[in-house]
Amino acid sequence: MMRCSARFWSIAVVLLSALAASLPTLMSSLLRHMFTAPGQKPWPRGSLRLIDCGGVPAQPLNSAERVDELTRHPSFHRDGDAWVVSYVKSGTTWTIGLLAALTDHPAAEYSGNLQKTTRTFCPQPELPDLGWGDDGFGHSTDELEAWPSPRYFKSHWPSRDFLVPNGKSKFIYVVRNAEDQMISHWNQVWGMGFHYGTTDRTFEGGWDDFVEDWLAGNVENGSWFDHVAGWYSRSKDDPNSVLLVRYEELKTDTESVIRKVASFIGLDQPGDRKMPKILDLTSFERMKASDESDVGLRFMRWLGVLRKHHIRQGEVGSGELTLTQKQREALEQGYKAKLKPLGVPRNWVLHD
Repeated sequence: MMRCSARFWSIAVVLLSALAASLPTLMSSLLRHMFTAPGQKPWPRGSLRLIDCGGVPAQPLNSAERVDELTRHPSFHRDGDAWVVSYVKSGTTWTIGLLAALTDHPAAEYSGNLQKTTRTFCPQPELPDLGWGDDGFGHSTDELEAWPSPRYFKSHWPSRDFLVPNGKSKFIYVVRNAEDQMISHWNQVWGMGFHYGTTDRTFEGGWDDFVEDWLAGNVENGSWFDHVAGWYSRSKDDPNSVLLVRYEELKTDTESVIRKVASFIGLDQPGDRKMPKILDLTSFERMKASDESDVGLRFMRWLGVLRKHHIRQGEVGSGELTLTQKQREALEQGYKAKLKPLGVPRNWVLHD
């Protein structure tokens, strides 16, 4: 009997060990399935796992059909709508947190939790409902249409398609120094390897390939230079509908940005009692704690499926990776070709 029991437990240990070893792979497969819109055309260039949304490379949880639907129905926009738009990893989550705190929405209490904030306060219309409810990111168009005004949306889309001027919506465009954005972007791409197809790459070893993709516009939402040029031009041509906010300004003078955002979308200026509360709710420490305390995210980090945090450092000019001289020269060329003619300062692209 004892020999049978020992054999049973030895087999059980082997099976449990095999199950534990397979958990990261199983979870990666499940998440990839959950966050992939069906029937999408792969983006044909570059090394990342992206889809083609009418000529714009996008994350696989977007869909070309949703972008087309929104573009064909400009009546989707309503008076009072406000959008937070940015190239990815440029301060979107932070700005949404400020909006939530300004409007006294409960999302201000968990503003560092990207998924929960997207579901409850600031939807991303280009993301369709993939059937996962509050465990997902997207919404049906019926949900978005029924959302009570004023509606607040987020987007990473270029200045085209459903985000062309419409005479109703206002847009807060957040821009970040290109070097800092690129490093933060790679942290996300590598950290979510199951999503972007970078699981087999090392953090340092995949960096140069990512920079090449970034410079060629073969990353989500296309060329950073084109993205910034389009929204920057609109902020100059129509400052009543597009407010440009720099991430660096968010870092150095958050209170000033809060006041500009409130004025831009017609909210009352926060008083002496409310402003400290907004600053506290949206502090880097509070947002990072909200991201780190999510049980599901903690489990995925423990498994190694998520290799980075969504809220990491938030610093300016202090990334853990550096560009080669050749890569910096490519950034310089992009700046001179696309942004310098518009009057964009050089330090929006390169640190001196």
